[in-house]
Amino acid sequence: MTDYADDPRADDHRERIARARSESRRRYRDHLAPVFDQHGVAEPGELAEAVLDALFVWRYIDSGERCRCSCHPRLPESDLHDYGFGCVCIRTSEDRRRAFEERRNGIEEFWRSPEAQRIKAAEMAAEAELQEWLALQNGVSVHSHGGWAPEVWRGDVDGHSFYFRERHDEWSIELDLRPSGRFVRTVAGTDEDGAIHCEEHEVNEGDVIASGTTASECYGTTPVERAKFIVDTIRIHLYRQACTHHRGGDLSSVAAILRTEIRWCPVCGTRLATQ
Repeated sequence: MTDYADDPRADDHRERIARARSESRRRYRDHLAPVFDQHGVAEPGELAEAVLDALFVWRYIDSGERCRCSCHPRLPESDLHDYGFGCVCIRTSEDRRRAFEERRNGIEEFWRSPEAQRIKAAEMAAEAELQEWLALQNGVSVHSHGGWAPEVWRGDVDGHSFYFRERHDEWSIELDLRPSGRFVRTVAGTDEDGAIHCEEHEVNEGDVIASGTTASECYGTTPVERAKFIVDTIRIHLYRQACTHHRGGDLSSVAAILRTEIRWCPVCGTRLATQ
């Protein structure tokens, strides 16, 4: 897996996530404490802290590091819907209908504006640039791309299917997708009162070959830059997987010339295990 842990440009992202987690925990602690107080708990604040730890803090038993697996419940890590306290689920159907109409009218008004027309023109130009770039690439195809929360790309690179996903500034790439046997509910539509309709779809999963943040080098801002980033990341992974120079080979002669321990493969750049 590509390692972006030491990328200094990811520091801002990690700080934003840390601030969001801290604020989220504070908000939910302040939400729980009055509930416990109403039930006659002697120390509602302390109990709220204990409950948050018991529900949301899971650690590896050997290292003590925090586990981020999605199988564990977690507190919000962004201010979306005011950390959950402004979610549509706490609104009445009339409130949802009114908000839906206001949002729809606002969107329609915006897309009639000169600014929206400029955005549309820029998007069309960016898409045309992407298609021109793809037409020149051997072994690369993009079946679909788009979105912003999450941004998702699907396609093939050199015979390997891929799935790219970015959400809240964190991205990952899965390779060689296959049916997982798991099904998830996805949004199929929304009524005028804001009610959401869902459908079930089988999930295709692959091996996660790389992950990082939007601060990663060459991540880019345009569709072409993003496509290049995805393709380059996949091909670097494939090249390193196929490289035989460091697999069981003797690198002592290289180490002797450089007068230092060989920590990276001099051919493909794979990080080597160190004692």
